[in-house]
Amino acid sequence: MTLEQLRMLQAVIQEGSLQAASHRLFKTQPGISKGLQQLESALGISLLDRSGYKLKLTQQGEQIYQKALMLLEQSEQLNEMAKHYKTGYEPKVVIAVDAMFDLATLVPIFEQIQNEFPQTQIILKQEFVTGGIDSVVQRNAQLAISASEADFLNSFKLVTQHIHTQSIVNVAAPKMLSRYPHLTESSQLKDEYQIIVQDSGSLTKDVELDVQQGQRKWYVNDFHSKRTLCLSGIGWGRLPYLMVKEDIQMKRLTPIELIDTPVEIEVKSYVMKLKSQVLGPVANRLWDLISRLEHRS
Repeated sequence: MTLEQLRMLQAVIQEGSLQAASHRLFKTQPGISKGLQQLESALGISLLDRSGYKLKLTQQGEQIYQKALMLLEQSEQLNEMAKHYKTGYEPKVVIAVDAMFDLATLVPIFEQIQNEFPQTQIILKQEFVTGGIDSVVQRNAQLAISASEADFLNSFKLVTQHIHTQSIVNVAAPKMLSRYPHLTESSQLKDEYQIIVQDSGSLTKDVELDVQQGQRKWYVNDFHSKRTLCLSGIGWGRLPYLMVKEDIQMKRLTPIELIDTPVEIEVKSYVMKLKSQVLGPVANRLWDLISRLEHRS
């Protein structure tokens, strides 16, 4: 039994056919078929049911396959660890940060990392909604800081640490609210534009969060644009309290009081990484420092 044979088994099961597996692994179909037969011969059991149109695992094969996936994951971790030891510090580390998160909190950490690892480039990606989570899941970033619900994060193979809780507030300009002297329910605002920041990730799959059916909408790419449109009276929406605190105090924006929608919602932010990804020394140091933010909040 070899790791290469286990990779062939994984590719066939995930891709659904020898042809697709051969394209994925850049091997011939006869070569993959022979490798799988050798694997079955070495184990002394049949792993695949070949009676149907599509290859599928036998009952024994299912149990072996789950163990094989664990071995392949451990092999990948060993290879990554060896690569880090061989090359030393990473040339760059990518961290995806939710645009709602206060970057000022991270500045002392970035300064410390810059002093400790001057040769490593830190790339900061600003993401929205599920964009940060998506970046880590797709391995486009080593770390991410994202606002999310714990139950949602549990659906991914992530290591997470809560680091901060903040408030987002439903606000509108007095100019818009003056049109509704008896505003009590969100349904009264259906014909006004709800300003929505677009998800930079793909994990919500076109599901709109906190939007009522039939609501008129205006999409923007960042929170500053959203704030500007809310201030203009064009529309309304939720914004981080720290971003609009002064606007509320100066009465440029007003919290929207509705009986069916809370004015203020608490949102938890987490730092996260993939369980299967071995971090290099710089990314590990970043993880350690950011993880401690909860104790300083």
